[in-house]
Amino acid sequence: MPERTNRIGRHLRTSGGLGKTLESARELGCETAQIFVSNPQGWAVPPPRADAEAFVEGSRELGLLPVVAHAKYLINLSSPYSDLRERSIEALARELLTAGALGVDLVVVHSGSHGGDGEEKGMDRLVEGLERARELAGGFAGSSGQVAEPIIENSVGAGTQLCSTFDALGDVVRRAGMRVCVDTAHTFVAGYDLSTPDTARLVAAELRATVGQEIALLHLNDARNELGSHRDGHSKIGEGQVPVECWPELFAGLPGVPVVMETPYDSSDADAEEVRLVKELAGGLLVSPGGV
Repeated sequence: MPERTNRIGRHLRTSGGLGKTLESARELGCETAQIFVSNPQGWAVPPPRADAEAFVEGSRELGLLPVVAHAKYLINLSSPYSDLRERSIEALARELLTAGALGVDLVVVHSGSHGGDGEEKGMDRLVEGLERARELAGGFAGSSGQVAEPIIENSVGAGTQLCSTFDALGDVVRRAGMRVCVDTAHTFVAGYDLSTPDTARLVAAELRATVGQEIALLHLNDARNELGSHRDGHSKIGEGQVPVECWPELFAGLPGVPVVMETPYDSSDADAEEVRLVKELAGGLLVSPGGV
């Protein structure tokens, strides 16, 4: 069996402080990790954290790479409403700045909804919003500040949501010069069949052909709902619609792509076992020095 090149981790709580977050990462055997840097359900800008420097150093000592943040759920850069768009642009810029101060490498942001205006107009607004948010974050940071890299996540394609197809993700890559995050549960319910080893292999090949090398992150989630249902819902690996024997084929087709699970929390032992299982499915417990 080839050496594993995908670094494995999961989303972690920050409610007990970032020191506790790092301890959880160590206990679970994470090689990468995702956090929120602010309340994802509110617009408030988070104040600077006193434990930021310790988190940067602790992440480095644990070898967490990349460190990921998920942006606020309220952000909708594609909205037809200018006030919501402007608020979203500033919120994302602040998230990129806050994440940068914590040594976060990537910030996952949802593509949003065109609100009935049509995909073409929505994509135009999305691309413009991403460009403006990056420029604004750079201005906030100044010459000495660090800004995290935003990456767009695929959606389930419900209602007027954008970027449920690989073609749409590829469009964002080309037009906005951005990398992407691919959520496997979203992928499945959007209509890409991961339920057999053969189809999982084909999905990985199609993703590579469409998006190329611009896949920055894989959100590894089993799907609670049916293929093509366009209904979100995450299950633990092996407990949803995708049999465990399908995941190795997906990993084989996406070498080197870091993996973060957003599956339901369980006990620490159960979560650690899930991380261990995914490492084995991806090629073994030890990651190759070439893994990125």
